[in-house]
Amino acid sequence: MKWLLDFLKGKWLGHPLHPIVVHVPMAMWPGALIFDLLSQWNIAGNGMVRLSFYAIVFGLGASLLAIPTGLVDWTGIKKEKPAWKIGLYHMILNLAVALLFAINLGLRVQTFRQDTKVAGAPLLLSAIGTALLIGSAYLGGMMVYQYGISVARMSKKKWRKIAEAGGANLPPE
Repeated sequence: MKWLLDFLKGKWLGHPLHPIVVHVPMAMWPGALIFDLLSQWNIAGNGMVRLSFYAIVFGLGASLLAIPTGLVDWTGIKKEKPAWKIGLYHMILNLAVALLFAINLGLRVQTFRQDTKVAGAPLLLSAIGTALLIGSAYLGGMMVYQYGISVARMSKKKWRKIAEAGGANLPPE
């Protein structure tokens, strides 16, 4: 079990795995919305409908790795830290987004091969899912850039060596 946690934490990479894999749904799902909108203007016929469908599939597939890596990172945050609650909201939003896109996929699965325009309900789900995803990404960024979550995972000794090599004026140990 420890090997799985180490894998999900990204120890084998030397940095967290979650920030890497989240970029796939972050690209695919807004991309699906763009393809949906292009289908409304009859651009590329069925091609845009199919592209949107496969973007949703690819995003959902990547979320199967993004969700557990995020969960593992979040469980490492102390509950009394403000980032813990932000992480909880980030996770809830992302689970809602994944659910919306899974429903979206289910609505398309029977017709994506022949439709030339994405129907209203899937289009709306793409728009809502993308808006929530952007909000969630903001919270994820806040956790990293404002609270330093998963930043400076090196030991203090390693940071001190790097600072000394860079000529930093360090206080005595």
